[in-house]
Amino acid sequence: MTDENKKLVDPPIQEWETEGSVETSLTEEGMDIQEENIQTREVQSTEAQSEDNVSDDPLPIRDGYVDNMPITEEALGDLDDNYLKADPQVVGYRSLAEQEIVYDFVSSNFDATQESILDIGCGRGDFLRHIQNLYQSDVKYHGIDMNKVLVGIAKELSPSSEFTATNLFKLDGNYAADWVINIGGLSVVYEPSKDFDIMEALKNTVTKMMELADTGIVISLLSLNTSEAYDEGYLAYDPIEVLDWALNEFGQLGGNVRLDHSIADSMFTLTIYK
Repeated sequence: MTDENKKLVDPPIQEWETEGSVETSLTEEGMDIQEENIQTREVQSTEAQSEDNVSDDPLPIRDGYVDNMPITEEALGDLDDNYLKADPQVVGYRSLAEQEIVYDFVSSNFDATQESILDIGCGRGDFLRHIQNLYQSDVKYHGIDMNKVLVGIAKELSPSSEFTATNLFKLDGNYAADWVINIGGLSVVYEPSKDFDIMEALKNTVTKMMELADTGIVISLLSLNTSEAYDEGYLAYDPIEVLDWALNEFGQLGGNVRLDHSIADSMFTLTIYK
């Protein structure tokens, strides 16, 4: 794999915090379970790589995946099945540990054992399995993604859970949940038009999520507040502009809008309570 290709598959996330609200909010038992989960998934990922018999490249990425970021359904069809189901790079992370940090950060906003979740841009359902393993509990969850290949994998990996291949803006009140989340779903755009407006897309997405949320929403976004040079195809946002809009649109007395940039220089989350 060339250096240029390695750059393409590396998602734009860097300098992860090792201390903060995510790790300190976990119980000792929860941290032990989390560590076991990471180790188990690392073994699965390693097995997927070894079965593909690729010795020179660190990951068994076939032609079509590296050269066509973000991932399209057509490109996914060219990947090894084991790799497609297990590797974090398929859903935009450089490592399992990095993926776990993001998921912990998002899930710290709510009690997944007591509140229902609508996951927009769910991919393979990795977030669902993460919180199931972390809390060792059933979760009331519905995953939504436009990518039919990833939704098919999600159904195969979590057959007892609900996943739907559809567009967020086609959802009605029947899909309402306590919390509506979107983890990185607005970090890439698959078929942007030449007049695509990044902030308008964010506003429309957040507004629709708020319509479907009974308690609140959490959305993670790439940040312009970093020295990171993002690859073409990724979308990054001005956290000040995002917060200013959210406060004006949804802000209430008592403070129901929170922007947290402590996870990394290149990422922040926006949480809005109803």
